[in-house]
Amino acid sequence: MQREKQDTWPIGLDRQPTGVDEAAFIAANAILIGDVHLSEAVSIWYGAILRGDLSPIVIGRRSNIQDGAILHGDPGQPTLVGEEVTVGHRAVIHSAHIEGGCLIGIGAIILNGVTIGAGSMVGAGAVVTRSVPPHSLAAGIPAKVIRTLTEEEVKQLRLHAQHYVDLALQHASRFGRWSRGSGERL
Repeated sequence: MQREKQDTWPIGLDRQPTGVDEAAFIAANAILIGDVHLSEAVSIWYGAILRGDLSPIVIGRRSNIQDGAILHGDPGQPTLVGEEVTVGHRAVIHSAHIEGGCLIGIGAIILNGVTIGAGSMVGAGAVVTRSVPPHSLAAGIPAKVIRTLTEEEVKQLRLHAQHYVDLALQHASRFGRWSRGSGERL
């Protein structure tokens, strides 16, 4: 039995995934495959892989997916990232929902069915197997809620995302930005 050919659009070919906003920055060696939707001012950094071949991946406004991060999902279980979210280097998010204003630490793993509540931070290297309430700091293997974040800490998480919006503009001006639908550098 032959499998139906899946459309694959690594950046640099003549087509892109559906739903890429023109204001998004996508590093030249990032790979986006299948049903991937990027909102305004999203940045996808070097070596990141967003694999929407089995289930949709949706990234909200002003969020950043940093170097080497992997986002993927199982059939019927989309991967959703809210607005102003920072996904750290080499983090893995698999069929999970990251609500707005979160920071996912370097190398953290967020497993199927988990929701990270708005304004939360997941520590570097954590393995999250259960949902995390809003405004929480979660860390460890398996991750546990350590404490509630202060209002100032929650505010800083969104400012961190803004830093990456600014940095993406610098990279786009130097290295180019992908134009929606054309596959050409701007």
